[in-house]
Amino acid sequence: MPLRSVGRILLFVVVIYSAIAAAGAGLLLTRIENEAIVTRERQIPLILSQTRNAVKIERMSSLVRAIFLANDRRLERQLQLQIQALAQGFGFDGSATLTGGSRKVASLAKTIAAAHQKNRDEVDRDQSTPGSGKSTVDLVAYEEAMRIIEMMGKEVSGNSALVADEIAGGIQKSAVAVRNLVIIVLIIPALSVPLLLLLARRHFAVPIVAAISNLKRIEKDEPLLVETNRPLLKELALIGDAIISYGNAASELRRTNVVLQALAEKDPLTGLANRRTFEKFLAAAIQRSSPESGTAVLLIDIDHFKSVNDRFGHPTGDRCLKSLASLLENIPDLSNALAARFGGEEFVVVYDAPSSDHALEYARFVCRKIEQLETQSVDGTYLRFTGSIGVSFTTSASEDPGNLLEKADRALYDAKRSGRNRAEVDSSLSKGSREGRVQRIL
Repeated sequence: MPLRSVGRILLFVVVIYSAIAAAGAGLLLTRIENEAIVTRERQIPLILSQTRNAVKIERMSSLVRAIFLANDRRLERQLQLQIQALAQGFGFDGSATLTGGSRKVASLAKTIAAAHQKNRDEVDRDQSTPGSGKSTVDLVAYEEAMRIIEMMGKEVSGNSALVADEIAGGIQKSAVAVRNLVIIVLIIPALSVPLLLLLARRHFAVPIVAAISNLKRIEKDEPLLVETNRPLLKELALIGDAIISYGNAASELRRTNVVLQALAEKDPLTGLANRRTFEKFLAAAIQRSSPESGTAVLLIDIDHFKSVNDRFGHPTGDRCLKSLASLLENIPDLSNALAARFGGEEFVVVYDAPSSDHALEYARFVCRKIEQLETQSVDGTYLRFTGSIGVSFTTSASEDPGNLLEKADRALYDAKRSGRNRAEVDSSLSKGSREGRVQRIL
């Protein structure tokens, strides 16, 4: 999946989630607003009405108690009128229970006042008998009125409690809804973040770390790590594939460079160093030369090599060259030695020699080893050949490499002119009859 598509999907999810959260919050707030309007327009007036009714009931209770205790007709009449007015007031904002109860209380107040008046009339007729102005009738009426008033009070209290419970219930539902909405809005991102982190680690961090690791492996020329599960993101998959391709190409290029380096430094037929490598090595060896340890050059040529090619063919001649190369490459006990193919049937050996006498004796040793070689021809027969060697030696670090090679070449020419299968040292080194003081190596 392309990274751009993933970004678009994430953006779409965020927008949709935000829109849903905003819509849910809007609906919830609208519902709370509507409930607030209902509470303000209906429930609060109802509570106020019940509060007024409670005040009226309390007032009516006081008036009934006052009319029961009064003993003056005029006062009783005034109290009765007030009770009647309160009873009529319940008809506007009271329930049927309150309206009916208030009318009964007003009627009972009238009964109490009538009973009081009757008692006073009886007292006036019978002046000889003192009276209290109270009778059983007005007491029963008073108790009934107070019972009705108490019932009305309970009705008002119950209605107020019901309204308050409805308001509290609405507030609680709104609070629960807000709480649930907040929890949902917060918990979804909280659960999504770990999931997104896991996905990012699996499909983003892991491929990047693998790519960096492969780059380090490429730098160290180590085997690359190939992911078994391809990244989900197309760009990261392409980067990983590109790094692996680059690593394979780099590894192949290194192998090619090794082959090219070997071809540039070695003779393809014999595997020895070629002339260019030899010349570099010789220049470095001369720079190390000193009176204690000089540089010896042995220039070797196969005797009558043309006749070998003419008689046995060039493939057999190549076998002879390879046999001599194997011999030169495996001669032991030489310090900082290098054997190289100088060209054609000519080979050269350079090493750190203690003296020219050592170099000459070593060249004679090589001549004997060449003479002992047996090479199988293409047709299966075995043949032997010999070699001539020219030796040059220097202890001067400023010696010219070309001059040292020329001296070895002149010595080689002397060896061939002297009968071949022998070693000769440069004439400038052979003065003084130093051959008699040479100790043989073998």
